[in-house]
Amino acid sequence: MTKYHQITLEEREKIHLLYKEGVSFREIGKTLNRSPATISREIKRNTCSIIGYTPDRAETFAKRRAHKNIAKIERYPELKAYIIDRLQQDKWPPEAIAGVLKLNQNLPVVSHETIYKFIYSIEGQKLYLYTSLMYRRPKRQTKFSRVKRYSVPEDKRIENRLENINNRSEIGHAEGDLTFFAGSNSQNVITTIERASRMIKLAKNDNKTSLSTVFKLRKIAENMKYKSLTLDNGSEFAQYGAIELSGTKVYFCKPHSPWQKGSIERMHVSLHKYIPKKTNINEITDDKLKWAEEKMNNLPRKCLGYLTPKQYYDNYTVALAA
Repeated sequence: MTKYHQITLEEREKIHLLYKEGVSFREIGKTLNRSPATISREIKRNTCSIIGYTPDRAETFAKRRAHKNIAKIERYPELKAYIIDRLQQDKWPPEAIAGVLKLNQNLPVVSHETIYKFIYSIEGQKLYLYTSLMYRRPKRQTKFSRVKRYSVPEDKRIENRLENINNRSEIGHAEGDLTFFAGSNSQNVITTIERASRMIKLAKNDNKTSLSTVFKLRKIAENMKYKSLTLDNGSEFAQYGAIELSGTKVYFCKPHSPWQKGSIERMHVSLHKYIPKKTNINEITDDKLKWAEEKMNNLPRKCLGYLTPKQYYDNYTVALAA
């Protein structure tokens, strides 16, 4: 697919001359090796109601539009610093940053798309901001290469999840996902985290097909007695019905909304401290996963009053049995 390039001032001068002579959009497009739609859009967006289309004014209008987008971050140093801090320190996704900015009256608002553009700008690349994203891709994916999604039934959507799950008041409700390592685009590690106690379970998965993934998740759900499991709506979880047969209710996040299962996204960051992302998947044994699991389940957590996930989980189950 040919990469799109912005129209230059020289091209605008040619468009002005040809359009003035009454040449059609199609013919102008052929002359400049541009589509008729591009020519039509250029003239429509950059025409002044008084003097019509002129190349210098069209260039000014185009630069002004570009300035409003990514340049908005450059115009406000405090906004720029906030975005960089949230990416580098907190590993927030751009969607979460943009969402919080809408609630913050002290900083200008930008869209998540503008933040993505900043991440992949020259400055963003120099700061390696892409390494703070979930998949750490040095180049942004095109929309045609993104993971296939499917339509989620109404009752499975996260907005219909029960309040006792949302507020973490009850043990037994988990989030699940896959995390990938070097050496394979198929083999992965299945991860789950219980929302109230933050107890985690890890399991190696031979491939990312729905059949293999759902089978492993069902086994974890049965062993941990999960009442519910929240997933993203990737095709690897399409056969979620098999999980529900074991009595575990399944919910799905909205597309491209990883912060809706933020516990497991943060857990992945912690996991990669024990097993770095660059580790070859073939070197990750069940024993190594068990070691990492025990390390993380015995790490004191501020959100648990500095109890470990295991202590919190055990205390809850003992109290429940009493």
